[in-house]
Amino acid sequence: MMKLLLVTVFSVISPFSVQSAAPPAAHELPWTVMEGQMPEIISANDRSETYGQFETLNGVSLEDQKAELLARMGEPSAIQEDPYLGCDEFNFDDVQVGICEDTGTIQYVHVKGSHDHWSLNGTVIPMQMDAIHQALGQPHYIAEDGEVYLRGQYAIKVYMKPGSGEVEGIDLFDDTAS
Repeated sequence: MMKLLLVTVFSVISPFSVQSAAPPAAHELPWTVMEGQMPEIISANDRSETYGQFETLNGVSLEDQKAELLARMGEPSAIQEDPYLGCDEFNFDDVQVGICEDTGTIQYVHVKGSHDHWSLNGTVIPMQMDAIHQALGQPHYIAEDGEVYLRGQYAIKVYMKPGSGEVEGIDLFDDTAS
């Protein structure tokens, strides 16, 4: 009887016992396939239903040429050199436009935060962060000096005074240009 008891105990604690100690691996478990449900995929570039693309800022497009801009806006009140790009900045009443003479293309469009409103794709938006968030949705990037919104190849950066949430200015630029 003692031998039978030892053999039974030994077989239960033995590494040679037939009982598996580990749970089955995932590939050994049965799978259930669910059909008919496709998850909604929202592109990171299309976070706002209102603006699929950024086309114009205060009526100026990055695709405009210098001659088109001057024909539509008239003569600028001032022309000065942009210290960062080395291109000319054309100052109009409600917008500043950076144009490089070598290419004749618009590099950026800027609206000062001192204006009460600004226009995006022809829609007037108050120069307040809550109105901007409502129009553009959540920013793609938050920097020390403002928020960045992307649509296609173009970006808008809303510059803010640190700690206040007050808008200092808004830029439209080509996100792919370096």
